[in-house]
Amino acid sequence: MRITEITLTNFRSFQATQSIALAPVTLLFGPNSVGKSSVLMALFYIQQMLEKGQCDPQRIDALGEKHIGGFKSLVNGRDLAKRMVIKLTLDKSGAIGASYNQIVDLVGDDFGLPVDSPTADANRMAVEFHIAWSKAEDMAYVACYKVWLDDDLIAELSSDAGLRQPVITWLNYRHPALLTEVDHEEYAERDYVSRLHELLNANRKPETVSRTDIGQNAEISFEHAVIGFKGLAGALPVPGKRLETVIEADEPALTLRLHEVLSDVLVAPLDNLLALLNESLCIGPLRLIPDALHRPNPYPQQKDWYSGAAAWDVTGRLTAANMVELNHWLNASGTLNLGYSLRSKRVISQAAYSGGGDTASELQALIETFGGSLSLSLSEADEDGNPLPEQHPISLDAVKKLLEADQHSTGAKARQLATKEVYSKWVLWDDLNNIEVAFSEVGVGISQLFPLVVAAVQAGRGITACEQPELHVHPRIQVGIGDLLTQANRNTTFLIETHSEHLILRILRRIRETSERELPAGLQPVSPADVSIVYMEPCEMGVRTRRIEIDHTGEFTSRWPSGFFAERGEELF
Repeated sequence: MRITEITLTNFRSFQATQSIALAPVTLLFGPNSVGKSSVLMALFYIQQMLEKGQCDPQRIDALGEKHIGGFKSLVNGRDLAKRMVIKLTLDKSGAIGASYNQIVDLVGDDFGLPVDSPTADANRMAVEFHIAWSKAEDMAYVACYKVWLDDDLIAELSSDAGLRQPVITWLNYRHPALLTEVDHEEYAERDYVSRLHELLNANRKPETVSRTDIGQNAEISFEHAVIGFKGLAGALPVPGKRLETVIEADEPALTLRLHEVLSDVLVAPLDNLLALLNESLCIGPLRLIPDALHRPNPYPQQKDWYSGAAAWDVTGRLTAANMVELNHWLNASGTLNLGYSLRSKRVISQAAYSGGGDTASELQALIETFGGSLSLSLSEADEDGNPLPEQHPISLDAVKKLLEADQHSTGAKARQLATKEVYSKWVLWDDLNNIEVAFSEVGVGISQLFPLVVAAVQAGRGITACEQPELHVHPRIQVGIGDLLTQANRNTTFLIETHSEHLILRILRRIRETSERELPAGLQPVSPADVSIVYMEPCEMGVRTRRIEIDHTGEFTSRWPSGFFAERGEELF
């Protein structure tokens, strides 16, 4: 399951609607401050909205709690009259995903409703959020939420600015996911188009509601009575929970089944999206450089990736296979070839403890300090423990003999207090000089690149985002990053904000070598479909995005705005 497209309207510098197509490797190019980071921010803003219901967050948790200033700073032009619109499209890629089908497994299809989960059976789905500002409540909220299954709009939900009662304003009752074979046969000549349509609207006050989907000219109309439901931050259903609505059928089991169908359509897409975003991470432009005293956090969080700290935390928990792959990318010929690798260091330490304030130790210390000038005496004590005036002298030579006799037992006691500790940790190894080194002792580019290498090896199904991975890195290594992104992990989607010409040239080369069957041994084929190059530039309507198409020879088939890294030609010629 992958996120394949992000569409933004009125989000930060995105004013006019712009779409960014995501491939397994997506590279965002463009001038500084054009809005490349806004694409990453939109993803994790949606995550926080789904997870916590926050439409007006001051900080984005997954971005290392980065301060963003809330809705007023996110909406284009800081115009509170505008709505931010964010649409995310997902390809299921054969995955089943979330489903709320439970009672159907017990009672079957006795109710004449769709048995299969609408969302689970869909190959593609999309969700769109309209976030607005409520002057009445002085807060941001989800004013509209739309769902597409297999490219057809299936539902629309809305909330008024007073946040009184969110409602399901429209359902596409003719969507294949909501129809059964019986519906086609028995409802062809009736007012209702399906059993579901009848159950949700009979004995209520439906009105004719029409919608025109994207790419369609004709309107689709139904008799539909709005359905109130319990929402989160306006028109957003509560992710992870069965939808609660005002619908109530004659039979409790039928009521439950109706809510399962609605939940599959409206809530399951949110669950699938949130699961992907929770498995995603973003590495910021400036990464932590740990010193020799650094100790890993045993409980790394998603937000720790932004500073790169999570990379050091998870390294000690990587599997042996992951560690072999990590060292391959760090040091093998034909990869990044940094000259460093990670090695397991087994530390065995032993400590012996003595003293503890016992009388013999104190006497020995006194004798060693004062020598022959020391005199000792003994006095008895009264019932309250107070010493009596009469004192009895003690021979210093006799005390010395007693202490010498006690030395053997004291040594045994010290040995009994000895402790032994064994632990292992991963350390950076300089393969050229064959010594252990700290990351703070090597070139800064090594520590800046390390988090992306770790993320590439261990990342999950979500998006692995990184801002400017080429910082402080030699051009030879920048081309190696191109191979890292196309070869290390085919499960994740890399979303990279970059200015590196070297990185893209390596990817274009691999596409050409694949088509010409000259790909070096051990490398996986790379096709134009595996890569999305998006160029972003400012215009009168905010940011404009263009996907730069590539053919099988590794050449651009669409014109690069202002030429491809035209500065080189300008400087040379």
